Amino acid sequence: MAQLPNDPTLGELGNIFRQAFKASGKGFEDFKQREGGFQIERPPVSQMFAASPIASVTRQILPDKVGDTQIGRLISSVLPERLKRPVENIGLGGYSAEDLQGFSEARAQDPILRESSVEIGKIPLGPDAAVEAPAGAGNYRAKAAQAAGVVAADLASDGMRNIWWFLNAPQAIAQVAMFQGINQASERQKRPSPVGLDQGKFMGQAPVLRNRNLRMAAAAPAWIAASMGVGNFIRQPGYKAVLPSEDDPTQTSNPAGELASRYFLGRSGALLPYDEFRKERPDVTRQEYNAYKNYLFSGKSPLKATIEGPQGPEVTFMGKSIPLATGLLPMAAAVVGARRGVKRGMTKVAARGGYKEEFDQDQVIREMKKDRRDNVDSVISDKALEKEERELRRMISGNEDTVAKSIIANTSGATAGAALSGYVLESLRRALKGNAPNTEENL
Repeated sequence: MAQLPNDPTLGELGNIFRQAFKASGKGFEDFKQREGGFQIERPPVSQMFAASPIASVTRQILPDKVGDTQIGRLISSVLPERLKRPVENIGLGGYSAEDLQGFSEARAQDPILRESSVEIGKIPLGPDAAVEAPAGAGNYRAKAAQAAGVVAADLASDGMRNIWWFLNAPQAIAQVAMFQGINQASERQKRPSPVGLDQGKFMGQAPVLRNRNLRMAAAAPAWIAASMGVGNFIRQPGYKAVLPSEDDPTQTSNPAGELASRYFLGRSGALLPYDEFRKERPDVTRQEYNAYKNYLFSGKSPLKATIEGPQGPEVTFMGKSIPLATGLLPMAAAVVGARRGVKRGMTKVAARGGYKEEFDQDQVIREMKKDRRDNVDSVISDKALEKEERELRRMISGNEDTVAKSIIANTSGATAGAALSGYVLESLRRALKGNAPNTEENL
């Protein structure tokens, strides 16, 4: 194999930088979709990583699961047998050894993928990245040029910053968690599908919900639960309106602006002064109120938690307080409900033969296209092919509708149940606590 000299020229360093700068974190996924000839299911977390060149390359060195790390294996060794495997299988964002090997082999064979992606340690020898060579242990200039290209690409595309700003909102995190849960649940359900085989290797599976509007509708209960938890829909007792009236801070002076601020900007009202706060939350003492304000405004960590918030234990993320009982638990229940909904919906479709029909119809269309491509005397008309493709879309739509309805029903039920339970528990907590005593310190 050709080797890059340990003292590369400026021209060679420029080629290395240029190739890394133009590469995309989505290169491998695009390759699998191109080879499979159909839409590939892309896990939401992987899609998010792929949006940032830095994050995409970092995945090549991160461990795949907790069980791949020494400390993870140590922790699992002291756990009960029933907990070992679930803990070891917790994902850490990296590629598995099989994925890394498949990525490397695909890049070696496909020039488009080689030009559009970066593999750590592989350096292009020419301006078109037609040939690559190992960087070599001591070739720091080549490695630095590649790293600089990746960083420059991330800065130019706002990759890492877009991920950071996207995850600023609890609703966005809930939505990603929902999509990830749907993805993982659908992968576990075996069904006939165009598997996209390339030399006997599995290239990927079609999404269980191709239609974006259906996916967003399926995720709605999760972000609604998150919005309720952080107070984006209604004013919580003890808090001001987002756009408070001068006469009464618990009322808004601009109902339309209040709605827009809560829904579009994700804003919620600030704490009332204690004298006003106590009128709606008589169970909270002045000491507790002051301690909570100190918790909110002390420290600069984007993530912190307390067990003594006005609404019980809570997590504060980027200034948004999310109560455990009425926020986090309903969000978690939404993900659990989505996974159950995927399983039940796909089982229902499979039981009536929906996936088998979809698979068979896809094969008919592939054969028709192959005949038209390979046979100059093919009698298959555009109209005939269009008819079969229309029939496939009808099948796919029907199957997706069934799964989407199951997800929405199960997610809504689980979320509503968890939210109701959370509000009951919080009400009981406040009732058992009782009103704060009318001492001088509380007046």
